[in-house]
Amino acid sequence: MLRRFFAGLGMILLAILKGIAWILLSILNLALGVAKIFLLLLGLVARLFLAFVRIGTP
Repeated sequence: MLRRFFAGLGMILLAILKGIAWILLSILNLALGVAKIFLLLLGLVARLFLAFVRIGTP
């Protein structure tokens, strides 16, 4: 009976740890997506800036 209790408790703890890991990976994925969009926009602004500098220089 005690063995069955600890087996059930282990399954519950495993499910909780799996949920925490899933949440952390989702947050990491979201942060990387935001960083990707930020870097793409930064590259676009840099290209526009360099284009205007090239137009302005003789």
